Amino acid sequence: MKKSLSLAVLIGLFIITIGQVKSQKIEPIPVKKFYMDRVTKNLQFLCKEAECFDNVLVNDRGLYIYPTSQKVNKPEFILYWREMPHFNEMLEKQTDEEIIDILNRKGSHYFYGVKDTHVNPAIYPVSEWRGLKIALDPGHIASTFDEAKLEQRYVRAEGKYFNQKQDIEFFEANLAYTTALVLKEMLEKKGAKVMLTHDYGKSAFGMNYNEWKKTDYKKDIVQGYKEDWYNREKFEYLMSGEAPDFMIFHDVFRNKDFVARGQKINEFEPDLTLVIHYNASEGGQRYGDLYLPPVNENYSMVFIPGSFLGVEIDGQDGLDQRFELLRLLVSHDLEGSDVFASNIIKALNDDLKVDALPKDNNFDFAKRYSILSDRSEGVYHRNLYLTRVVEGPIAYSEALYQDNKTEMPLLGKKDLTVKGIKTSSRVKDVAQVYFSAIQDWLKYNQELSKQLDALYSDDFGDEKEFKEDIKEQEEDLEDKDGN
Repeated sequence: MKKSLSLAVLIGLFIITIGQVKSQKIEPIPVKKFYMDRVTKNLQFLCKEAECFDNVLVNDRGLYIYPTSQKVNKPEFILYWREMPHFNEMLEKQTDEEIIDILNRKGSHYFYGVKDTHVNPAIYPVSEWRGLKIALDPGHIASTFDEAKLEQRYVRAEGKYFNQKQDIEFFEANLAYTTALVLKEMLEKKGAKVMLTHDYGKSAFGMNYNEWKKTDYKKDIVQGYKEDWYNREKFEYLMSGEAPDFMIFHDVFRNKDFVARGQKINEFEPDLTLVIHYNASEGGQRYGDLYLPPVNENYSMVFIPGSFLGVEIDGQDGLDQRFELLRLLVSHDLEGSDVFASNIIKALNDDLKVDALPKDNNFDFAKRYSILSDRSEGVYHRNLYLTRVVEGPIAYSEALYQDNKTEMPLLGKKDLTVKGIKTSSRVKDVAQVYFSAIQDWLKYNQELSKQLDALYSDDFGDEKEFKEDIKEQEEDLEDKDGN
C-alpha cells in the first residue's frame, strides 16, 4: 500500500522555493528530524489521556512503546529514528503479527543492515484516477425495516410535521449502501478500482443476522469472549439462550462483522478507504410508535484515527492497539486521513450547505472519546475499530442529520432505483460530495508530485561527494548511538 508524504511537511522541511532550485543544492532530509517531527505531532492526536502518554516515550534516539507505565516496565517496541523508513516498508509487505514478532526479537538492537540517515522524499503519491484503489464500506447491514429496527438505525416521523397523512420512514443501511453504489459507478468511470465490503443486506462475512442464528453461532460467542468483547457475566448470559436478539446482534454478530470488514479492506490494500454513514442528532428520544421528532439542526462530522484511551492500550490485552498506535505514530496514515476527511467536510458545506459540527458542543462522544483535528472543524480523531485497524488513509463519514426537518422528507422519498434497490435520490447528492472530496485528495497529491518533480529534476552535483557526505553523517550517528 502506498503511503504518500505530506506536501506541507516536505515543503516546510525543504525551506526552499522552486525558483531557487537551479541555483542551490537541495539537501536531503535527515531521517531523525523528519520522523521526530512526525511522531511528535501525531502523538498529540493519538493519545486522549495521560495514561496513554505514559506508555509512550520520545527521546533523542527514537520511539519507545511500553506495555504499561514507562516508569515500571521495559519498552515493548523500540524504533530508532533511522529505522523508521524500514519500518514503513515492513508495513507494506508484512502482516502485523510478523512485524510484532520481528520487533520483539529485535528488542533494543538496531535492524541489521539498515543504514538510512536521510529520507528520500521522491516518493510520488497516488495522484491519478486510473489505478486508484478505493475501499467503500457502507455502514450497517439491514435490507428491511424490521432488520433496521434490530440495528436501531432507522427513522420514522409523523406525517403531520410535513402536512401529509402518510408517515415518513427509511433506514440508514439503505441510504449508505445506495450511496456507495452510486459513488462506485462514478469512480469506476474515472478508471478507479473500487471494492465494497459487503453485499446489500449481508454482513461482511456473507450472512444476515437470521442466517447466522441458524448456524453454530455460539462458537462466535466464545470467540468474542476470547477477544475481550464482553466480560464473564455477559458471556454466560449470551451462552444461556436467554439473551435477547438485540444483545446478541450488537455484542456478537455486529463485532464479528466489524472484524470481517477490516480484514477485507486490508486484504484489498486500498489507497483510500471511505466508511459511509448518515448522521443523526445526539440524544434524540423516540416516542409513541418509535417516532423521532424532527430537529432544526443539521450537522456533519468525520472520524479519523486517534484518541486512544489509556485503558485501551495498557496491559496484556492492549498489545494489538499498542501496535496500531505505533503504526499511526510513524506512518503517513494519520495525516492522509486528516486531509481526506477535511475535504469531505468542505464538500458537504460547499455543495450541500451542511455545516460541520461546531467545535463548541456538549456531545458526549466529543468530550470523552475524541480529539478535534487541527486541520478542520467537524473532523475528530476517534479510536473506532475501523479507524484503528484499517491501514492507509481512512475517513469514517457521518453526513447530515437524518432527523433534520428538511432532510427527512428528502431521505424518505423512494424516487431512485440503484441496482434494483429503491432509495432516495438524495443519495446522489451525497455521493457527489464524496466524489468531489476524493478528487480534491488527488489534486493535493498531484500538487505534491509537481513540487517533488521540480525539486528533483535538476543535477544535484557530484554524486561521489554526495555519497561521502551521507557516509560521514551515518558514522556520526553511529558514534552518537553507541553502535
